[in-house]
Amino acid sequence: MSSATPTTTLPPREARGRRYFGQFSLRRRVLFSQLPLAISTVLVVIAVLVIDPGVAMESPFLAIGFGGIMFLTLLAGAVPWHRLPAVLYWVIPLLDFVAIAPLWTAARYVLDGMVLLTAFPVFWLAWSGLYPMLALSLGFLGTAAVSWWPYVSETTPFSDALMESSVTRPVMVPFMMLSLGAAASILTRSMDKQRMELRASLETSKSQNRMLQTVVETSDVGILVVDRDGHDILMNQAQRRMHFIGMPPGAEDAAEHELLVFEADGTTPISAPDRPVVRALQEEDFRGRIIALGTDGSQQHLSVSASPMYDEDNRFDGTVVVFQNVTDLMDAIQAREQFVAEVSHEFRTPLTSIIGYLDLALEEDLDPALRQFLNTSMRNAERLLSLVTSLLDSAANTSKVSVQDVDLARLTRYSLESATVRAQHSDLTLESDLPDRFEAVADPVKMGQVVDNLLSNAIKYTPDGGSVTVSLRRLPGVDGGGDWAELVIKDTGFGMTDAERGKLFTNFYRTEHVRKAAIPGTGLGLAITQGFVRAHGGEILVASEKGVGSTFTVRIPVDGPATEGSREQ
Repeated sequence: MSSATPTTTLPPREARGRRYFGQFSLRRRVLFSQLPLAISTVLVVIAVLVIDPGVAMESPFLAIGFGGIMFLTLLAGAVPWHRLPAVLYWVIPLLDFVAIAPLWTAARYVLDGMVLLTAFPVFWLAWSGLYPMLALSLGFLGTAAVSWWPYVSETTPFSDALMESSVTRPVMVPFMMLSLGAAASILTRSMDKQRMELRASLETSKSQNRMLQTVVETSDVGILVVDRDGHDILMNQAQRRMHFIGMPPGAEDAAEHELLVFEADGTTPISAPDRPVVRALQEEDFRGRIIALGTDGSQQHLSVSASPMYDEDNRFDGTVVVFQNVTDLMDAIQAREQFVAEVSHEFRTPLTSIIGYLDLALEEDLDPALRQFLNTSMRNAERLLSLVTSLLDSAANTSKVSVQDVDLARLTRYSLESATVRAQHSDLTLESDLPDRFEAVADPVKMGQVVDNLLSNAIKYTPDGGSVTVSLRRLPGVDGGGDWAELVIKDTGFGMTDAERGKLFTNFYRTEHVRKAAIPGTGLGLAITQGFVRAHGGEILVASEKGVGSTFTVRIPVDGPATEGSREQ
């Protein structure tokens, strides 16, 4: 039990809006890859115009290079690259080399390091991850062409100075760019491998998380995970049902300290420090703590176990608390103890007397044949006494209910939530038509079992791809009588013949189709369900057609049975 159902906290808006480079469209990635060169080109042109404005007037190369880079930038953002072959966007970095050549020619005497502009298309080609060797070769050739462009250009105003310079001066530039491109390519491939491994690991984690979530939600054992501050991290469907049983009558929700929790005797309240969840938050590790949850007819006995969690620094990080419903076991133990006590009272005393008198008789001097008969009688009397004291069987009692005010719509909704995972596994459509609230006087535990049994059968006996529909409505009374609650569960399952339908509520009965299909079950569920419904003064009806499906209709009086076994106030 815990204070409330855990909620999911959304990340900050800034985190939700953040996107990674790989998540953008191909058009945006191409544009963003071109922008660093475009920005650098703008800065170069501004610097040249500030330092030596005459360069722009004396040579058209500055304007040609600048215009080329800007045009390619616009092209990068305008072309729908995702509709073209992947390698085709290489045209942008390759044409960048062409645009850089005149820019480098015009500004090389004004600014040092202009040839480094070729690093942008070289890195872009290397980072693309497409055809690594070809990318490195094109980057090498593009850098070489840019480096030697001024030496082969005949129109540059600086040709005389260039002729005096050695053409071997830029020979190392292409090789240096090749080395940088190779390093970028290796880094990219390494990052791609890590990304693939991370993606595979993430998919595995997601798969394991889905499997764990399915196991937790389909478990009949209540599971509660609480952090170090006492906040719920996880609460499965079974635990939410137990939480509902433990709430005070009429309450919409309740904190842990408000739940009706008692010792195993069902009457002695457990003080706050001794409650299982509180003890678990004190880092206690315990097993098999028996408690009673709820009151009167809805009371359930639970076996509670807890185990603390620790982080990597061995600091307390929360706890896992498991609640196992042992009500049937406790009832069986109580019935056994009562039965044994009655048997002891009714049979043990006369048997002991018989054994005593036989023992006295055997002390006499008897005929050997008579002694043998008495020994046989003694042996069988002792065996009968042993058998009497070993009887443990007990019968379930479905004729007595403990009613209270209960929201049938809420109870039905919880059963639907518990059945959702099973329905999804069978590819079934689970539909419901429930009012927001439906107040009635009923036994919440037994009515919960009625809904669970009928819904479980509908899912179990409906082939994959079918549907199950659950509805709840109020029926007006007849001749001034009280209103009735009508629960209808309809499926598109195997259906039954009229003969099979007539035997449906017989103990251990299972239809021929179900037996041949080897669908697990005992044949007791519907008999027990009928007993629970009749104990409420209601009825259960069945309409079925072979191969079409079945409809189970449960009707109980809204105001409770005419004669109530007990009622919580």
